[in-house]
Parts: sequence; C-alpha cells; structure tokens
Amino acid sequence: MWPVVVGGVLALMLAGGLYVRHLVSFQGAFSHKVEAKNPPAFRHRITILLLGNALAIINNHDVTNPYVRDRTDTMMLVSINPETDSASVLSIPRDSRVYIPKVGLTKINEANYFGGPKLAVKLVEQTLHVPVDYYMETTMFNFEKIINSIGGLTVDVTQAMNYGGTGSPLDIHLKPGVQHLNGRQVLEYVRFRAEPLGDISRIQQQQYIVKLILKKLLSPRYLTHIPSVVSMLRQDIVYTNLSTTQMLALGLLGTHVHLNQVKYGTLPGHPITAMDPYMHQMLDYWVLDQSLIPLMVREYVLNEPLTPALRQTVHVIVESGTTSLAPADQVAAWLRSQGFTVTGVLWGNSHAQTQNTILDFTGDAYLANRLAAALGPPGSTVVTESPYHDYPGLDIKITVGTDLHLNPRAKA
Repeated sequence: MWPVVVGGVLALMLAGGLYVRHLVSFQGAFSHKVEAKNPPAFRHRITILLLGNALAIINNHDVTNPYVRDRTDTMMLVSINPETDSASVLSIPRDSRVYIPKVGLTKINEANYFGGPKLAVKLVEQTLHVPVDYYMETTMFNFEKIINSIGGLTVDVTQAMNYGGTGSPLDIHLKPGVQHLNGRQVLEYVRFRAEPLGDISRIQQQQYIVKLILKKLLSPRYLTHIPSVVSMLRQDIVYTNLSTTQMLALGLLGTHVHLNQVKYGTLPGHPITAMDPYMHQMLDYWVLDQSLIPLMVREYVLNEPLTPALRQTVHVIVESGTTSLAPADQVAAWLRSQGFTVTGVLWGNSHAQTQNTILDFTGDAYLANRLAAALGPPGSTVVTESPYHDYPGLDIKITVGTDLHLNPRAKA
C-alpha cells in the first residue's frame, strides 16, 4: 500500500551522478537477484518499469515479506531520453483490467503474483505496445526514514483524510490544509484512497509527493543527504535487471535532466465492477481507454509530437459561456486547423462566464495546458484534469469565456 518509494528511486536516477562515489556501494547489494544487461552506456531513450510492493496486514501487524511474490500496488513506467535530457513518469492504475494467461481478465497488479516482474513487464508491453527495457521492484520499509532524513515535507492536504481507527498500521488521520508532515504522515497521505476516484486519486497524490521529494532532495541544502538516501534505497530494491554499472550510468545521465522537464501522466479509463476469475468475487476494475493509450504513449513515453492521426482521435466539444457563439466558433475553427475532431459547438450553462475553462478527460495534462496557453495569457484559462473517461465521443470540453484571447499561431 505504500509505493511512493519509487519517488526516491526516481530521485536517485536524477541526482545520482552528483554522488557517483557513493553509488559504487551498490556493488553486491543485489547478489543473485540482479540480471545484468549490456551495454552499460545509455545513448538512446530507455524505459524502466518501477513496481511498488503491496503491504500485508494480519491481526493489525505488518507481515509483509519483500521476497515473497505479491501484488504490486504501484506501476510507473519511467522514460528517459539522453538525447533530449528529458524524462517522464506514466502511472498505470493497479486495477487496470488485462488478460493474464491461464487466469483470465483480472487486475494488472496480479501479474507480479502470478509471474513476477517479468510477467508484469510483458503485460505492460502488451498494453502500451512499447518495449520495457528494465524493471525495478521496490518495497517501502525505509520510506519513513527517507522522508524524515530530509526533514519531512510541506504538503497541501486538500481534504480530511480518515481511515481505520483500530490501531492498525493502516490507520490514517490527517487534517486538511497546508502543513508539515513527517515520514509516517506522508505515508498516510499517499495511501489514502477513500474518495470518489479511489486509486486514481491516490495516484495523483503519489505523483504530487514524488515532485515534492525531487524538489527537496535536489535542492542545494539537501544534496548532502543523497548518500544516506542511496544507502536506504538499495535495501528497498528487491528485484531488478539493472546492473551496478548501469545504475551508475543512470545517475550520470540524471544530472542532465531538469525537474521542469519531467512529465507525469496517468492512463485514462473508467471504473467497473466485475467478477474476478481467480478471487471468485466482485471486484473494482479500471477499464483503460484504448483509443487514448497511443496518445499517452506518444506524449509521455516517446516524448514526440502528436501525429495528425492521433490528434484526429481526440474529440472536443466547444461551449460558449458568453452571449455570442462567435468566440466558440473561432476556437472550434482553430482546433480543426490543429487536426482535432470538434464534435459540436454549443451554448454553455452560463452566458456571463469570465474565464475560459477546459475539462480534460484524456489524462494528458500537457496537451490540456497547451490548449490553455493558446486561449489566452496565463491564468485566463482554468484546466480541470480527470483520467475518469466514461463520456463516449468526448475527450475535452472547452467553455469559452470573455477572457478569450486566442493565438491563431499557437501549436497544441
């Protein structure tokens, strides 16, 4: 249940080159669990699947065994491109419904249980249609110590978070508001999922914490903490096919990646309840939107401009929030010129709307932000993102307000 140790792993990738001499201590840390893969140098884009182990609780006691094959609560595909010094993190919801041979349609986080990280890699490759070069499976045992070693994190808790109350390690009690959290409290924050979107909301919380970890760990004041963080992280890596030399190369590569160049996205879809073929009970699943997967892969994994064919698959409705349809027609014409499919130009619920608004269901925050930049200066357009996608024929809804200052030369 506590997977954001992958944030520390990502921080290691980005900061490791600053402390290469300390990374040498990785030698022998993985013994027989390391499968070396050559060549060690990274000259082209690589992908790394980060797997976060689940937590096992029996009678209010943590009985998690990191060396016992179990379900993974977190799956993040990290893409790093040495040629452009860019990186991205694409979260794969753990409840994503996929077909596992000899099991049936079940959750993708079951892959590690039935076939270890290699089966998880295979299913991610089949789902996204891209190769996965490396994998790294982690636990969360040192996460509290890592957060405490950097002095905790200042977190904006947007709502009251309460779960349990029986004295279990799973109990969560956080008040809303901006506050400084210690390691235990940060764990509670990233585990909380008692909200309408469940695990999808938790993924967004995890990505937020990953950003905070990176920002703090890579600040000049905390660079001296990297050796101790590295020491703790190496204890959390249970399985990997990265060699020690390759980890050193990743550390050196990471020194060229800037935080503002790291993209974060989540595969969109919609929830259903269905019978699980292995558990033989009704479970919640996340059904991935197959039409949007190529768009997400292009944007986050390949880091390449969207093709005309992909733009055409994005369906947009434009509404007028003013007393005239003319501005909405103008935006619709620009969208068509960019290659998007506009399915309608309609009246909005309000005719006195000041700000433009974008309701985005694609999961691609960077596409939505490019659209927002085209509609006016910063702050004139409000973007609401949700990977919850259960609206046939609608991927983005734009409501035009009086703040529209469309830049016809902008590229989305």
